[in-house]
Amino acid sequence: MSNDQMSVNRWAWLTTDYTPWANRYVYWLKTPIGVLLALAAVALTMGIFVTPQGYVLMLTILSVVGLGIVWPWVGLRGIACELKFRTRRCREGEKAEVTVEIINRWPIPVWGLAIENGFFAEMRNSSEEHSAIALARIPGWSRCQFVWQFHPPQRGVYPHSSPRIVTEFPFGLWKAKKPVSVQHDLTVWPRTFRLSNFPLPQGKHQTITSPSSQRIGQEGERNGVRPFRQGDSLRTIHWSLTARHGRFIVSERQGCAQTRARIFVDLRRDSHSGQGPEGTFEWAIRIAASIALELVQQHNVVVLDFGTHEEHMTGAQSSIHKTMDRLARLSPIASATPLLRANAGCDWSVAITTDLSTSEMPTPRAVILRSDGFLTAPSEPSTSETLKPCRSWIHIEDPHTAARQLLSQWNSRGREAWCGD
Repeated sequence: MSNDQMSVNRWAWLTTDYTPWANRYVYWLKTPIGVLLALAAVALTMGIFVTPQGYVLMLTILSVVGLGIVWPWVGLRGIACELKFRTRRCREGEKAEVTVEIINRWPIPVWGLAIENGFFAEMRNSSEEHSAIALARIPGWSRCQFVWQFHPPQRGVYPHSSPRIVTEFPFGLWKAKKPVSVQHDLTVWPRTFRLSNFPLPQGKHQTITSPSSQRIGQEGERNGVRPFRQGDSLRTIHWSLTARHGRFIVSERQGCAQTRARIFVDLRRDSHSGQGPEGTFEWAIRIAASIALELVQQHNVVVLDFGTHEEHMTGAQSSIHKTMDRLARLSPIASATPLLRANAGCDWSVAITTDLSTSEMPTPRAVILRSDGFLTAPSEPSTSETLKPCRSWIHIEDPHTAARQLLSQWNSRGREAWCGD
């Protein structure tokens, strides 16, 4: 044990909560109103037992408390606020302009307004409230419009909860709140990374965009000729060769083949570590989205398998938007949820998980995220000593170098595949 830890343990008794059962009865004393009410009670006691001036002090304190409550409440009664995003979609970290329109129906100005709640994904499960934008003054009988730039730190749908316009002016004793009208939501896609082309095996699924010279069909260029078979279309007859050989000869064209790739993404809560934008769950989704976008750009069909459901993505813009919108709304699933692993009908597959996963890998190609490197708090327990060893196709160590590691290792695996290793 280090000297710092011994020093902390020696004085821990000074900060220990010995009566947690009484906290709910005394927490109100931590608020400004609680302190002023306690002072008013002391002033009342002084007025009764010591001097009549205590009554004057008590009335002064109660007047301050009353003004600190009534002023912000009355000020917000004449305020109407509307919020709208100028774009419907963006990616993590990209700029999204937000327009705030505030109408003040009172003849007097309103000071100290702020909009909070719904813009900080990391605060979803926290009782703390942070302001997204603060406004110093709204003139009386006015309609004001403000534009501010919002950089969403994490994928999702914003605002993730109902925003409020609040004010604590003038004394900060009490916060008056009023809901904000939201015209439409902002869907934030996961951040993606441009990967290099990866050679996939020859597909066997029909398409009209990827003719293959190794398959026979009715699309593309002519591959060759063959004798007529019962059922062949008369349009395929090669008339010059038919006349030369004295029997029906038909032309063969290229068949259309498309590779179907499956990406397994582990969404179980106990398979991930870390919190917020730098946790393994968010990085698993970013990696899955990056691989999926790269494969559909090669005219492949991608199946995103989440264990409980699937999402199909093709090269069409509508399909990409639909799938990315679904990825923006993904959340962890319960650890006891049964997973439906179906690899049938796919020519290539890859799994994305962490070293905390206890399930069997459905494919030898696995992108493994090291859980220790994604812990956000130093106090979080490390589980690396109890983890079973797992062989990874791509290994990601930590969130700070995750993008660089993904790109470099993906390029290496691509070169190996091109060379036939």
